[in-house]
Amino acid sequence: MRMLLEVGPDFHRTIAELGDMGGAVADAADRGLQTGGEIAAGIVKRDYLSGQSLKRRTGNLANAVTSWSEAMLHQVIGVPANTVVEKYRWLLGDDDMTITPKQSAFLAIPIGEGLTASGVARYESPRQVEGGFFVRTHGRLLFGIKRGKRGKFRPLFTLVKSVLVQGSGALYDGVSDSLDDVTKCMQTEIDKTIGA
Repeated sequence: MRMLLEVGPDFHRTIAELGDMGGAVADAADRGLQTGGEIAAGIVKRDYLSGQSLKRRTGNLANAVTSWSEAMLHQVIGVPANTVVEKYRWLLGDDDMTITPKQSAFLAIPIGEGLTASGVARYESPRQVEGGFFVRTHGRLLFGIKRGKRGKFRPLFTLVKSVLVQGSGALYDGVSDSLDDVTKCMQTEIDKTIGA
């Protein structure tokens, strides 16, 4: 998922009308656009990839969001291809994805004591848990453990046929919120160049 910031056709026409000064103004606008792109990526990370928008566990997705230039006056904000988060960078957009099991009948979703305090799974699958067993309760299939003869059942996984995961829209929202900052960065660089 990525967003592209670029200047409109009127800007290119104005640059052409400026003659010799046009190249310097275009370079200044490009520098401002690059700085603005870094600000936009920072806003996406800070304001949209934590808290209620998208609960951050490892921080890998937020760390992968960056800004880069593909060409003069074309700045991209997003997650580059071939990163550690390749499989779930789509979460930055508005897409929905239904996840289904590939090699078994159920997806094992960690719950309760199957998660650490930060929400990371303690076990990759029920197969890693010694002494665990399955229980069907209130129409749900659970896997968990029981400590001692009189111990209480402690669920570690819920087993489901599929899960619908919705994208966060974080990239679009963060970049939209930063457009004024991007424009201001470009204007500041242009003003320095023309001596305003």
